[in-house]
Amino acid sequence: MKRICLTVVIAIITLTSCTQSGNDEKQQKTFPKLAVAIVNPTVSNIKTFRYLVDNKILPDVDSFGIIGVYHARQNYDFEHSQKYIDENRLMMKLVKCESELSAKNIYEQNGCCDIFKEIFEQTQGVFFFGGPDIPAECFNEKTHLMSGITDPYRHFFELSFLFHLLGGSQNENHVALLENNPDYVVIGFCLGMQTMNCATGGTMIQDIPMEVYNLYTVEDVLNTPDAQHKNYNSYFDYDDVLTGYNFHRIKPKGDNIISESTGKNEPYVLSFHHQAVKQTGKNLEIAAVSPDGKIIEALVHQKYKHVAGTQFHPEYTGLYDRNTKIKLKSDDDGNQNFLLLYADEKGETFHRKYWKTIGEWLNCLKK
Repeated sequence: MKRICLTVVIAIITLTSCTQSGNDEKQQKTFPKLAVAIVNPTVSNIKTFRYLVDNKILPDVDSFGIIGVYHARQNYDFEHSQKYIDENRLMMKLVKCESELSAKNIYEQNGCCDIFKEIFEQTQGVFFFGGPDIPAECFNEKTHLMSGITDPYRHFFELSFLFHLLGGSQNENHVALLENNPDYVVIGFCLGMQTMNCATGGTMIQDIPMEVYNLYTVEDVLNTPDAQHKNYNSYFDYDDVLTGYNFHRIKPKGDNIISESTGKNEPYVLSFHHQAVKQTGKNLEIAAVSPDGKIIEALVHQKYKHVAGTQFHPEYTGLYDRNTKIKLKSDDDGNQNFLLLYADEKGETFHRKYWKTIGEWLNCLKK
């Protein structure tokens, strides 16, 4: 199906303009004027966003519609997402780009640029979620043996989108879309922050244990707490219910959304990654680091004040649900959860303040 132009519906967007539209009566209803975009709108990511909104963790945005945007050659069948949208009668539509992308054209004009511009003009903000490793060619390095490249077109699409939103050192002549709306909200989690960094010209540590701590075995990593940015017990133990996540503190730096949300605390966060930011991209500054200061945990933009990325996962729904059990080691009793382990100022308060601020950013852009 050919890409449809969204500019004809700036004032009133109808669900009949979805790239994967159905025929039920829901699609004849008027789409909200206020909207946010989520990139890589898998069923899991849609459910996560709905949970945050429905449970008021991301407050005061329940009136916003959702536009899910992706590339047609991603390694996911978005028919599943459309089915979920239809079955739950969500005020959401999907938009895809079918134009050819590669590491060679993502930081210049390409066939997806019109969609990037249209999504930007019709939304108050965009969210980039976690995922697999970025191809090293996209930040001009060779591929580490521990890198897992499983969905290149997703990376090409998201890197190009963020480059066109924010600009980057790869192409100084490019005028960032946010120049037209500097208050636009851009939020990234884990891969989302890494993509933000690479899109603006930054580079990556491709494996934390090997490159930062000179560790080459699981046993050595388990004996080095600061090197554990995911749960390496799940590599070593035969208990198949162990979570892949790990929890550790972060240290805020500077005056930004992270420090405003932490106060004077160093809260615990949920972490699941083996790569990390090395050199920061154009106009990005460090907002938080790991306890030993070796891993960048959050970035904010120096020029655009509503742009933030976290290496950790504040969007994980289990952080806010007492019924979500967490088992880090085989000898755990299996009855722990984040709200019991890191209640109040240990972690919960930070996460809720973080989302409250993002909600305020979005609502400041109501038209």
